[in-house]
Amino acid sequence: MMKANAPKRRKLSTISSRTVATVHARDELPQTRGNLRERYRFMEELFQLFGSITAHCYRQLAQKDRTVWERLFWLLMLILEAATLVAIIISAWGKFTANPLITTLHDTIYPIELVPFPAISLCNNNRISRTAALRYARLLAEKDTADRRNVSYYLDQIVLLGKLYDFDYENLHQMTKFQEYLDLHDVSNGTGMYNALETLAKLSPRCEDMLLRCFWKSIELPCMLRNDMIEVRRTQYGFCCTFNFIGHNEDSEIHPPSYFLDVTGPEMGLVLLLNGSSNDYFYNLFNNIGFNVRVFPFLSILQIFNPNEVPDSTAGGVNEQFVHLGTETFIRIDAITINSEPDVLRYSRQKRQCVFRSELLKYGANYGRSNCVAACRLRSVMALCECVPFYMPTAGASASSKSITTCNLQHIACLNKYKIKWSTVITDIVRIPGLEKEMEESLYCPECLPSCSASKYQITASELPLIRSRRDGFSITAGIDRVEDVAVVRIFFGQPETWMYKQDVAYYWFEIFSNFGGMFGIMAGMSLITLMEVVYFVGRQLVLVFATRSWSARLRARKPTTLELLQ
Repeated sequence: MMKANAPKRRKLSTISSRTVATVHARDELPQTRGNLRERYRFMEELFQLFGSITAHCYRQLAQKDRTVWERLFWLLMLILEAATLVAIIISAWGKFTANPLITTLHDTIYPIELVPFPAISLCNNNRISRTAALRYARLLAEKDTADRRNVSYYLDQIVLLGKLYDFDYENLHQMTKFQEYLDLHDVSNGTGMYNALETLAKLSPRCEDMLLRCFWKSIELPCMLRNDMIEVRRTQYGFCCTFNFIGHNEDSEIHPPSYFLDVTGPEMGLVLLLNGSSNDYFYNLFNNIGFNVRVFPFLSILQIFNPNEVPDSTAGGVNEQFVHLGTETFIRIDAITINSEPDVLRYSRQKRQCVFRSELLKYGANYGRSNCVAACRLRSVMALCECVPFYMPTAGASASSKSITTCNLQHIACLNKYKIKWSTVITDIVRIPGLEKEMEESLYCPECLPSCSASKYQITASELPLIRSRRDGFSITAGIDRVEDVAVVRIFFGQPETWMYKQDVAYYWFEIFSNFGGMFGIMAGMSLITLMEVVYFVGRQLVLVFATRSWSARLRARKPTTLELLQ
């Protein structure tokens, strides 16, 4: 029995030994995973980085011969430096984003021949010609077959039409009654309705009567030729004689190129001999007799700003000079040019506070602040009073199927109510204590910012009494016996060179990179090599963590198989 059972016992012992060996082999697997965990220790990796990094003062944290207090001291110093560095960078970045652009003086001898001569608008202080008013009064009297009122009566009524210039009124009932008569007896042949624009165009003094002689560069030229020299344009003062205006209007006329002046001096600019026609005065805008000469750039109609802009005093840039009869007025013009680099365009308009001429195409080929303000005011007038004053160009009106009505005497009350609102333009709402009402009553045009590139003009005026010349030879007042009834205006550039400013970004990317790199180098002792070391350290830790998790997942997947064999 003993021998018979021996082989079985040995066989069982063999199996048991194999089984035990297998079990011991399986038990070693968790130990292998523990060894892998011991191989990856973040603190050891971090101290290794501190000991080998090229940045300064980080080795003190990893040196073993340092005490705990020394390491704590260096840690606090590094934290303080890091906080200071972050504060400096935030402050520098905030100042950069707040003022990303800079304007510098680029050229002090910029040739004046590269600067366009400003546009000139001559507006007679007398807005209604007595001769034209008398002719119009006779026409109205002939049509008055019912009441048969005489010419004198209608002359008094025609004075009321002058209120369409300044929106002032005294007797609204009288205006309404006269307008009702005009609506019945003075209708346009084209529309069958009364048109205040056509009426005031007939009543306005003619440029042919005001301009006696015109000179450009000491060469006498015809004053009133179609699309040449001087032409009639509508301004806020009504129908005026304009020179060098190339802006677009309601019409689609192609205007000649602007005038440039390559010489300076009172004799070489624009010289005008004006006829006062004091006997023809009927309705004055001001209390004196004379001409209101408004100087503006060929980019700004009646403004020293831009020839493609409508003249608008509220938009800024309009220089005005009053010319008296019997005087010779000298108007010296000094120009300043501002050019913006194309890199400025990548910033928003709110940041750069200006608009490039090609950005807002709805104002024509070239943007101008005056055009924008005029269009903004036009939309406000149409919305509040449902009409357009006769002197406003309708090119800036929004496209609409509704016909545009020209304001007449019945709209005077509404126009007078909002007159102050339309004379004050703001582009940004600023909360100023005590001025809340003024801000509410102003015309808000947020998109009407100045042009990024333009020429600005400043004038210096002086006048002398005009004396009749009795000498032989050329004289601008030759053949005129009463010089007290005329005036001479000389408009010219004062110097052959001007200043040119350039608007550019304050810092380019490489300048920002250099400034921030200097801050990192001084405050933290870092460089691009240090950055690469940190990137390598972070990448290495991610790889180690991923490898450790992957190995642990494989061990967890193999553990159930071991338990099945044991069972």
